[in-house]
Amino acid sequence: MLSIGEIAHRTGVSRRMLRHWEGEGLLTPAATDPVTGYRRYQDSQLGRVRVITRLRTLGFGLAEIAQLLDPLIEQPALVTLLTHQADTLQRQITEASTNLVHVQHRLDVIQSMSKEIVMNLSLAALPHFEIWGLSSAVLDETDIPHAVEELYQELPPSDDEIVLLYDGTRDDQITVSVGSIARPESEAVSSIVVQEAPEGVTVTFDTPPESIGDAWVLIEAELEKRHLMSFGVYRQINNATGRVTLQAPVRERS
Repeated sequence: MLSIGEIAHRTGVSRRMLRHWEGEGLLTPAATDPVTGYRRYQDSQLGRVRVITRLRTLGFGLAEIAQLLDPLIEQPALVTLLTHQADTLQRQITEASTNLVHVQHRLDVIQSMSKEIVMNLSLAALPHFEIWGLSSAVLDETDIPHAVEELYQELPPSDDEIVLLYDGTRDDQITVSVGSIARPESEAVSSIVVQEAPEGVTVTFDTPPESIGDAWVLIEAELEKRHLMSFGVYRQINNATGRVTLQAPVRERS
């Protein structure tokens, strides 16, 4: 007879999982020592463990597996179980195919954008300037798009370039600002000053990137190749023609 350790070793199923299946009534030891509690299994039970493993791989739940392994299961119940699982797998295939299209598209965009960044990246001082706009604080980078959308809605209409600033110099928050160089006739906006940087990175895209976040990641990857890193206040300048310029101060990597 086999110990639970030998069953686990031969099937690749953990002891914990074997005990769980026992608790669910799927796998009953052939014998249990009344003193030590050690379980012993027949060699033939290896096949049952492998069948359970295979059914789990196919997506069946333990309750369903118990029904499938019941020697008294009738054909209507068997057909119902298999049909339900076939439908579930078909939905998963459809969802996976849709997700694959999205992932492949993002991969293609990233590869194309990476080439554009390599061609257009330049290193030079960044100028001091002042914008008139609104600011909001967020706790995480994932909150930035929502904050930008809300600030855009509150910002007075303007035909000038729109400047977005991302200040993550504080550990507890990121300050997001949206404004324009020209001061609008509105008391809602305030002055936001951006300090010059003696050395910075600039990348201009002729058309807006699908993901500004991905663009910054790729810029950072290119800077790393040059032993540089970005820091401080990140700038995004949206031109009325559709061009987008990303800028940030840079320094040597430590």
